[in-house]
Amino acid sequence: MAYGRLFRWPNLLILFGTQYLVRYAFIIPWLQNYDLLPVLSHFGFFLLATASVLISAAGYCINDYFDIKADRINKPSRMVLGRHISRRSAILAHWVLNGTGFLAGTTASWLAGKWQFSLIFLVVPFLLWLYSIRYKKKFLIGNFIVALLSAFSISMVWLFEYQALGVTDLAAQSFIAGIGTGVKLLALFAFLTTLARELIKDIEDIKGDVKIGCRTFPVIAGIRKTKFMIIFIFIAVMVSLLMFQIYLLRNDIDILFIYLMISVQLPMVFLINKTLNAFEKDDYHFISKSLKYIMVFGVMSMVVFYFYLAEGLKLT
Repeated sequence: MAYGRLFRWPNLLILFGTQYLVRYAFIIPWLQNYDLLPVLSHFGFFLLATASVLISAAGYCINDYFDIKADRINKPSRMVLGRHISRRSAILAHWVLNGTGFLAGTTASWLAGKWQFSLIFLVVPFLLWLYSIRYKKKFLIGNFIVALLSAFSISMVWLFEYQALGVTDLAAQSFIAGIGTGVKLLALFAFLTTLARELIKDIEDIKGDVKIGCRTFPVIAGIRKTKFMIIFIFIAVMVSLLMFQIYLLRNDIDILFIYLMISVQLPMVFLINKTLNAFEKDDYHFISKSLKYIMVFGVMSMVVFYFYLAEGLKLT
């Protein structure tokens, strides 16, 4: 139980499920629609997703290890490290998880015929380590690192498949580009929502961050400006999504249009209002939790999209 809280198992489950949805509800049906088969086997992809989960879990361990002073102030009742799990055990778990994740990722890279991709599983743990010891305390840098890695966790699924496919036919490249565009939109959604959520959590943790000398966005710019930054990001998400919804209407995908309106757009309007009127720590915690649910519902839109692709829909 304690290790589950340390590893943030709900977040790991969301990551694992998201990568599987990107592959099996989006990429593979689209490829099959044009008589192409994925290159990476089911087992190879399982290793890829497992590597992502293990390295993410290692990142949570090292982050809590270096964040223990701030956590004593910001969330004493939710602390696991130092109370139920020793710091030495957390470091050991960090190295074991990273090592196992690297082996799984390297094997997946070899199965995809792209051994050089194994470098990803060295670079990502290094970035997570840098984030924990240095950049989490810096102005916006840490926020962008986490947001970029969130977007990359989606893009990586297509990166492996695209490079392994090696499509050279010009006609095939046109619809392959369509898959890439879809993945980029999902990655953009992940980037913006994660960035907003990181800023919200920085406001939530501002008391402890000030005491240990962090220079996060709320500490430097103030809570009021941070709230406006968060609202700006929410609006950017809504505008980007609206452009995609217009595309859906042009392709007669009305159900997905309605689904996104109900599950993402309207809740975003609610969160904008909630952010404007947030003053207490509990308010920001509620916004952060709500945004996570919106992210999950946004990812689940791929299930709706899957049924259109499964029916042989040709998109323009």
